[in-house]
Amino acid sequence: MVAKIPLITLLTDYGTRDHFVASMKGVIHSINPTANMIDISHEVAPQDIIEAAFLIRSCFSFFPPSTIHVIVVDPSVGSSRKPILVSTENHVFIAPDNGVLSLIYEVEPPSQVVEITAEHYMLPEVSKTFHGRDVFAPVAAWLSKGVDVLNFGEPLEQYVRLALPKSKTTADGQLKGIILHVDRFGNLISNISYEDFQTARENTPGDKFLVSIGNREIQGLKQFYSESQKGELLALFGSTKYLEIAQNQGSAAKTLGLNRGAEITVSLK
Repeated sequence: MVAKIPLITLLTDYGTRDHFVASMKGVIHSINPTANMIDISHEVAPQDIIEAAFLIRSCFSFFPPSTIHVIVVDPSVGSSRKPILVSTENHVFIAPDNGVLSLIYEVEPPSQVVEITAEHYMLPEVSKTFHGRDVFAPVAAWLSKGVDVLNFGEPLEQYVRLALPKSKTTADGQLKGIILHVDRFGNLISNISYEDFQTARENTPGDKFLVSIGNREIQGLKQFYSESQKGELLALFGSTKYLEIAQNQGSAAKTLGLNRGAEITVSLK
């Protein structure tokens, strides 16, 4: 499935202030000088597996088939947690087996999951604290050169799937969820998908749409940000197709004083 020189993406919580990301890229280029890399983000909150899971789920499908995605958000680095290589119908993912790929598993069922054990595809010395450089980066580089997935280790039958929070529909016509992510604009992105909304709407008469979040209520559903007045809070289904709370030319997160994990309720009748 993997093309001769596929694209490699990088998603980490390393930031860009230190040497971590540059070291990974140096390893990849040393093994495969023709490697083509794209940074998804290195600003995941430290050790925040759920945020990383949300980000890779939001963008992986926009990359071409055979892209290799390297996700390193790894609070248990150096422990007994496994490094894994996951093939799906269209993509390959390299990550710690800590549940960071849970949202991927829901939309692209794995065709192969391999525990990475082949030491000759790692750096000669593997640090207990920097598997991104010493394990994940070289494996991605060798994979991009055409090494078969099964050469990196043995198939794995059991792997971690986190029970990530799902929205719920109540008997009285409400959708209840939580905020999963706050983007750099201060938009509060929930776990209420457009599909959840459509299903709930089919079972709920009337045209009411009232969002309760924090100590505020927002009436109606907008299609784009500037459909509201400057400074006004609004609700819309954004590019991720999840319900988000935004503020036109402002930060909803700062205005409401909320962050990830905040509860959100949509009343439909």
